[in-house]
Amino acid sequence: MSEQHNQYLSRGAVFLVISIFLGYAADYAFNLTLSRHLSVHEYGDYKVAYGFTTLMSVLVLLGGDRLAPRILARPISEQQTSTIVDYLAFYLKNAFVLSFIVIALTWAASFLYLLSFDKQDHHAMAFMVLAVPLIAVGAILSRVLQSAKRLAASNLPWRIVLPVLKALSVLLLAQYFTSMSVIHVIAAGIIVVIAILLWQFRYLKQLGLLQSLKPTYHLDTSKLLKLSIPMMLAMLVTMLLNQTDIFMLELISQEHVVGHFGAANTLAHLIPVTQVTIASLFMPLIGHYFDKQPDQALVLFKKAQRITILVIAVIATVLFIFSNSLLAIFGDSYLNAEPALVWLIAGYSVWAFAAPSVTWQQYNGNGLQIVYVGAAAIMIDLVANLYFIPKYDIEGAAIATALSLSCATVLVLMLNLKQSAKSLEKRDETDA
Repeated sequence: MSEQHNQYLSRGAVFLVISIFLGYAADYAFNLTLSRHLSVHEYGDYKVAYGFTTLMSVLVLLGGDRLAPRILARPISEQQTSTIVDYLAFYLKNAFVLSFIVIALTWAASFLYLLSFDKQDHHAMAFMVLAVPLIAVGAILSRVLQSAKRLAASNLPWRIVLPVLKALSVLLLAQYFTSMSVIHVIAAGIIVVIAILLWQFRYLKQLGLLQSLKPTYHLDTSKLLKLSIPMMLAMLVTMLLNQTDIFMLELISQEHVVGHFGAANTLAHLIPVTQVTIASLFMPLIGHYFDKQPDQALVLFKKAQRITILVIAVIATVLFIFSNSLLAIFGDSYLNAEPALVWLIAGYSVWAFAAPSVTWQQYNGNGLQIVYVGAAAIMIDLVANLYFIPKYDIEGAAIATALSLSCATVLVLMLNLKQSAKSLEKRDETDA
């Protein structure tokens, strides 16, 4: 590995610590502010709407954001800017078309269900879904910056600036609206997202990565989709595992408990955020070496895996020790979510240990196998939610998540062992 890449990892380690803890503090502050200015019911509606919108933003990109470091890392290092423009043009065009379909279907379903044109009657989901194309653009621009090893510009606007500005917006809205609604919060959030998008686009132009906005259409788009769609499906099922509990609680439990579970999930979410942040440090380098120096890519992957396991173990321990105190800041009524928080910490920790292997398998062309693993985990999660929620309420939802993520981890490890056995077989055949 070159000296330049070693320096990048050294600087990235400092950034990683800042991003994880400041990002967590910012997200925690936003959720705390929101829970204090909205009723528990409305806070729960916001979390449901946010989960749905995030899922849809992943769907419309068809995996273009996930694949970007794998495809763009080397062209960026070699200043092949036409490849970047072609890549963005292809995935963003699809994203806008699919976003329009998602928005239209969501509003049609909402009107057919309610038969009402009064905005107050519609769920927050119907309003937040308007942000789907914006979030999709932000996701893919951030991945381009990540591929260019611009970690601060890629992560900090979304991890820190976005929640901080949303929290400030909530405080400002509270000064002007005596009865602030979740719709006001969503509108303010959309304005903040647009501001960040404009900044990132301008920054990419300044870096010279978007010198011309006219695509040349030289990319093999069918090959791209064969790689990216399985990655998108795998990402969707992973996110569904994180969101299924909230959706199921909304359907079969009391509405106010969704807010309590949302607070616990916000705290435990530090674990997957940490895992993704560590991955964002290593993925551009792995993508750079993957095709021409696979042995070097494997060394980097194993290093990322070791760091992930160590950091997640420390963070999970800290969350477990202070779980009661962290929930108490939301309010006394949120303390009943502590058992759920403990189960979520356990489930997310187990999955974080396997998560680096998921990306490695996808880069190796085993994306469909990862999708099957995720689909099996979702089925386990759904069945477990139906069984545990009526018995244990929000704790039951968290148990379902921990169980499904543990099963998914076992399946991924089995897939790793299977691939390792195949690699040894091929090596023996070559030696023979």
